[in-house]
Amino acid sequence: MKTKIKHVLRGVILLYLLTNFTSSDAQIVDDTNKLSLTLSDGTQVMLYGEASSLSDRKSKNYYYLPVSLRLGAKPDTTPEFLFLKYITEEKEEDGGIGGALLHMLMEWGLTPSQQKEVEKILANGEQGALKKSKLKGALDVKPDGDKSLRIISATLSDDKLAPSVVQSLSAPVLPGAKVAVASNLSANGAQLLAATFEKTRSITDLSIEMGFKYTTRIPAAKGRVIVRWSEVQKHMERDYAQYKEVHGKKSRGGLFGGVADALFGKKTEVKSRSYDEVRSVIDQMIENEYIKVDFDENISDDRVTKIREAFFDFFLQKMTESGDSDVLAPPTEKEKAAMPNIKYGKKYTYNRRFFESSFKKKTETYYLNYRLAVEKPFTLTANLASWYDGVKNNKKCVGTVLMNDKFFTHRDINMILDLQAKEMFDKEINYVTVNVRKKRSSGNDFNDSRTIDSEFLKKNGLKATISYARGDDKNSEVYEYKTQWSIRGGNVFPKDPQWIKGDWQGVTLEPPIVPRTIEFEADLDELSSLGVVRATLLLRYYRFGEEVETNVPLTVSKGEPLIEQMIFTDRNTQGYAYQLVLTHKEKGKMALGWDDKINDDYIYATIPQELRDDDPDYLEKIIEAGKIILKPGADGKVSKEATILDKFKDVIGVVKN
Repeated sequence: MKTKIKHVLRGVILLYLLTNFTSSDAQIVDDTNKLSLTLSDGTQVMLYGEASSLSDRKSKNYYYLPVSLRLGAKPDTTPEFLFLKYITEEKEEDGGIGGALLHMLMEWGLTPSQQKEVEKILANGEQGALKKSKLKGALDVKPDGDKSLRIISATLSDDKLAPSVVQSLSAPVLPGAKVAVASNLSANGAQLLAATFEKTRSITDLSIEMGFKYTTRIPAAKGRVIVRWSEVQKHMERDYAQYKEVHGKKSRGGLFGGVADALFGKKTEVKSRSYDEVRSVIDQMIENEYIKVDFDENISDDRVTKIREAFFDFFLQKMTESGDSDVLAPPTEKEKAAMPNIKYGKKYTYNRRFFESSFKKKTETYYLNYRLAVEKPFTLTANLASWYDGVKNNKKCVGTVLMNDKFFTHRDINMILDLQAKEMFDKEINYVTVNVRKKRSSGNDFNDSRTIDSEFLKKNGLKATISYARGDDKNSEVYEYKTQWSIRGGNVFPKDPQWIKGDWQGVTLEPPIVPRTIEFEADLDELSSLGVVRATLLLRYYRFGEEVETNVPLTVSKGEPLIEQMIFTDRNTQGYAYQLVLTHKEKGKMALGWDDKINDDYIYATIPQELRDDDPDYLEKIIEAGKIILKPGADGKVSKEATILDKFKDVIGVVKN
């Protein structure tokens, strides 16, 4: 039976689901509409149909999961792979070196030919697809964890065989986006890895694994609520018959006495009921199966309970009229569970018109069918054996260098940007400038520089190169360099950089600061019960050797218990200090003490027991502390008199520059 209450209820449930279980920009697919295609080259492609809004209809629009992990390629189709073995004629004890450089870029996604084949299969209705189905592109995914890109290699995991390994941390979320792996191998590491490439070929000792998550809609629960109004009416009439000979001004007793008073009247005004009393009437209706709630649960999930509770609250609102109680009594536990932000109990009077109109319907059925959007993990793995045959004969990709060959009349100084620094460009870093000088034993000294910014990265990637002529220089292995970073806000660091002895094999450019994503969480119900409307996390840390502050506010009324904030701290620190400041609706700001965090970016707003106990001495202390909080400057810098990090220096390992 379609009723107004049914439509309102559906709106309540739909709004609840949309605000709690899905993101406004999330791309959701239907878990029951899945296709597994096999392409002519043997590639397995997994497709999911687009989820239809408020319908079980199977869409013909499909998205594919990450597939075809492969080497990247330049515009001229050259694979972005380098395996360069090098050696000198001098022995190691005489200054000779030997080993190999490994560097490769990888991407995923259907190739143009694979995409055309998938589109043809879908259009023709092959391999289980409906005719005229369409490929809409790659499915929206996100990295599964902070380190969603893994290198699986016994050689590269051994710091003696591979003294230097640099890699991207996060798997790319878009087809065609690239990630990098680079290593400087020792002589033994180079030989061992090369043997797996070229000789023992069932599988190489290098695999790449990418972890993703995607959102899919799955059947979660089916339910209905049947209200047998005829049985409710019979019970009310029996209640009325039982008390019809009672004269005077006394209200009827019994569980349904108040409802009978509302329907049949009495000489005195009907008294209002508490939340628990009204709720007990609904519970009794359910127990007697006047209201029958059935759920066919496919998944054990507390969200089913929340949907059921949403119906109960809706029904309670329809059958009663509520108002504030004359007596400011505290709410009961049941009332606080239903309305977490309630401060005082409410009063409820039964709605006579609602019951009279409902009795005419005899029976009503409300269908509560809904689906649930959940995240699922997905892993994409490939071994270098599947790529190497395509590059092994390409001299641009695989080669050998005899370092003493007369051909090398120029030396390259390779400067490789740290992958973490790459992620910080446009967020915190403007550019980095590298100055190089080479003091020759004869002739003029060599001087040159390179500036790496976001535009340079787009055109050239992570590596910048400076070449100089060796000539007759007898000390051709030695050069010096210095770096200076330009940071947002017009700062440069260091202000007076020093010359550092370099290595011809390359220089890794590491920024002086590193990003930290701070997670700040609190129990909103606990804060609300204490009268706290906002919890603010004050973070103190060193950035470019100076103490700075960042505030992370968490507002109770917004209903978000977890807030994330990225900060940038000096690389040579292993922690930071923090203070919790609570804003009370009546008492104002209350500042708790400073504490430290070591290599941990998660902070939970722990409420001291003294505050829970309303200790007057403790309250006075933290309220006074809240009055003397000093605000940092516009750039976050803390004034000298307000600094506090010096007392944590031994704990968090701060080393000032």
